[in-house]
Amino acid sequence: MHKGKVISKITIAEKVWDIDFDTGTNVIEVYMNFLRKKIDKDFDQKLLHTKTGMGYYLSEE
Repeated sequence: MHKGKVISKITIAEKVWDIDFDTGTNVIEVYMNFLRKKIDKDFDQKLLHTKTGMGYYLSEE
């Protein structure tokens, strides 16, 4: 739905878990790492990307 669009950690927390995001935790990073192991691990072309300081996005780069 948002392919190529950078989504902030705050937006991810609110949309996925319907919670206010505590910037002192690394819960989003933990789950992104889990997702990367599930969908990117065995492939040369990665789908999940990080835009430092902004958030995450899906792309077939």
